[in-house]
Amino acid sequence: MKALKSALINPIKKCLREFECEGCGRVVRETEMVIPIGPRKGEEIIALLGCKCEDIKLAKQVIENNKKAKFTKLYKIFNDNSLVNASLKSASFKSYHAPTEELSNAKRRLMEYASKFDKQSSSNLLLVGNYGTGKSHLAVAVTKELMNKGFTCLFLSVPKLLTKIKQTYSGNTSFNEADILNLIESVDLFVLDDLGTEYTNLNKENDNWTHTKLFEVLDSRSGKPTIYTTNLSSDELKQKVNARNLSRIMDGTEVIQMNGPDYRMRGFRE
Repeated sequence: MKALKSALINPIKKCLREFECEGCGRVVRETEMVIPIGPRKGEEIIALLGCKCEDIKLAKQVIENNKKAKFTKLYKIFNDNSLVNASLKSASFKSYHAPTEELSNAKRRLMEYASKFDKQSSSNLLLVGNYGTGKSHLAVAVTKELMNKGFTCLFLSVPKLLTKIKQTYSGNTSFNEADILNLIESVDLFVLDDLGTEYTNLNKENDNWTHTKLFEVLDSRSGKPTIYTTNLSSDELKQKVNARNLSRIMDGTEVIQMNGPDYRMRGFRE
């Protein structure tokens, strides 16, 4: 009885050769064996015993699936928590009516940017102009166009971004600071709105938490399409975010001027 059980568990084997697998680096035995039981009983097969390539492939797939699931969850958390102001929820190219030629040109350029977007080669954009000219409106419009095409986009104002990071320090959030930075790094297009409106302690420029966090965000987006908006001049922005961060912002960045009347004040002026 024991002999029969042993034969079923340990089928007849004949080692044909041994070699080191280039994939997993394990010593593999190319073995000729006879299937002892089941529908293919008695069939002779060649098996590679000791190879871990398939196990490694499956493990990598599990890790990749976990990363995707975490990205999807965090992406949904950010999009579901009203990080875009209510006034911008309906923003689109169609709903933007430019009152000046300069703003019309800006709209045309952003529409072109969205239509020709390439996550590998598209440039950064810096939308510069006074309050209420539609910088954030057009930046949101770009993200909507791209998301309709299947790209991943994230729109965050600088103050809300910093607030989200600080919230993770309590330990009561379902994500941590690294998750936020990884999400920002991973999306096809990132919009960083309202540069220069964040609080900074200018008396401690060399030891400023805001500057450090901003640099980490900018560094993570190096070589990846990013849209910035600001109401500040170049000198004001340099003072606010510091020279190193401004240099990062301007690396491979096209500046689009958006000066004009404050659209939000049109009813008051009338």
